[in-house]
Amino acid sequence: MSRISTVKPQVDRARLLQAATSLGLIGSGGTDSVARLLSRLCDPRVEGSEVALIIENHPVLCARVLRVANSAYYGQQRRVTTIKQAVLLLGLAAIRGIAAAACVDRATPRRTQANLADMPALLRHSLATAVAAEALARFEHESIASEAFIAGVLHNLGVAIQVCIDRSGVTAMLEERRRNPARDIRAVESQFATVRHEDCVAAILDAWQLPEALVAATGYHHDPSAAPPAHRVLALLVSLGASLALASGHTFSLEPAAPAEPSPEALGVLGLTARELEQVTTELPEKVESLARALFGT
Repeated sequence: MSRISTVKPQVDRARLLQAATSLGLIGSGGTDSVARLLSRLCDPRVEGSEVALIIENHPVLCARVLRVANSAYYGQQRRVTTIKQAVLLLGLAAIRGIAAAACVDRATPRRTQANLADMPALLRHSLATAVAAEALARFEHESIASEAFIAGVLHNLGVAIQVCIDRSGVTAMLEERRRNPARDIRAVESQFATVRHEDCVAAILDAWQLPEALVAATGYHHDPSAAPPAHRVLALLVSLGASLALASGHTFSLEPAAPAEPSPEALGVLGLTARELEQVTTELPEKVESLARALFGT
């Protein structure tokens, strides 16, 4: 017998954070250092020299950043051998984004793979969203392109918490998707889940003390019109980036079967034309593959 929905109880912040702690996303130890890294890397008050030092003090992270800096994604003619050189050649914003993506890969709970969520596919979708959101931002919102990339990378991290808190609800969602693959995923989540994945990610990023813009953009990526006015453009960029990621085939089991068409209102707010949207869509698959190979080795 199918599970019938009623008004779902609110999952309080303490329970969200407890679940995040159980997965190692917050708390003491090595994974907490990922949170501290992200907090510093995403803080606009941290200058380039300090960002370089932070990365250099973490050998694995340093190696990944240099590998991406020398990859086809950036097409550098000169060999990049140090983080300081990478900052000079690629810019501080690009280095923040690369490092944040590497940190998210480390922060994603691998044991969730054995449960319900396909974490490798989720990571690839998040990376595609980041690449698309950054590319869209560069047309009319260059100043927040780096934030768009980072918010795109982070936007679905809450799925791991959702699985931890509400395994039966997520199981019911997946069963409903198998029965009715064309049904709107937001309606499915509303019917079966006790907590929305965007509420989960907002709680994590807030606990990590990331900038308010990133918390808002990830927390409202499914409803950007409801985001605080100061962060609405960033939320729109992430939302549209996610749609382009889905359209390019970068999806996973808890995403819509078909991406929503961008509304004229959204394109108007972002100042984007149909030609610019088509350009980003066309270039996205190759850019994602290039970056994923350099960043994750896949």
